[in-house]
Amino acid sequence: MAPYNAAMSQSFYEAIAPWYDLEFDAFDADLDLYRGYAEIVGSPILELGCGTGRLLIPLAQDGFEITGVDASSAMLARAEQRVAAAGVDAVDLRRLDMRALGDLPAAHFRLVFCAVNSFLHLETRADQLLALQAVHRLLDRSGLFVLDIFHPTPSTLQTMDDRLLLDGSWMLQDGSRIERFSQRRVSPAQQIIDTTLIFDQTGTDGIVKRALTSYRTRYIHHFEMLGLLEESGFEIEGIYGSYELDRFDDGSPVMIFVAHVR
Repeated sequence: MAPYNAAMSQSFYEAIAPWYDLEFDAFDADLDLYRGYAEIVGSPILELGCGTGRLLIPLAQDGFEITGVDASSAMLARAEQRVAAAGVDAVDLRRLDMRALGDLPAAHFRLVFCAVNSFLHLETRADQLLALQAVHRLLDRSGLFVLDIFHPTPSTLQTMDDRLLLDGSWMLQDGSRIERFSQRRVSPAQQIIDTTLIFDQTGTDGIVKRALTSYRTRYIHHFEMLGLLEESGFEIEGIYGSYELDRFDDGSPVMIFVAHVR
């Protein structure tokens, strides 16, 4: 299995940064989840893999002090623009790898979270443990860690495998249109998903410009994730199957792990 490749990850996010908000800006299904936990434990908050600030900004607008880390300079540059446009001051953006968070203060954060499969970009057990151990060091002893990854059921993996899908179509302000396609190849033996994204931009003159990029993720099963958390010094408070904190079961689309330092 190939190790986590920071250069490849950086290249992927450099490629998608201009279009990232087209798909994710309107997604807020998980926002109330993090708002709820933030209201329980308070500030400061740390988001791992913060991207362009989709969750950072509303949490800062709610009055919480929040730090966002991401390995991509392009995504952080977009986040800085959005934070400035929103006029929020309580946001600290850092370019950091989630496996190496030594610049941040120990036992400082009341809430640490990693949203929407960001954790799955860590491809090896060693990298996953490094990230979890980094969180363990940073989390206040009465704070919470919330991790959101998809539930890799056989039917979900089968639906993903080797199909070309149209993910969305968006009109831009200049009158051009963006269509995004994706194709995924699943390797169950390695728990690897290789994804290719295709962006077709059709100008007002009818000319189509195509851009392609790819990335790799490693999906994690329920008990495997429990083992990683426990090995890293966490105690599980709950495992949920939806952003509304429904009970986790066979049909749950997501796995929400909530833990604190043991």
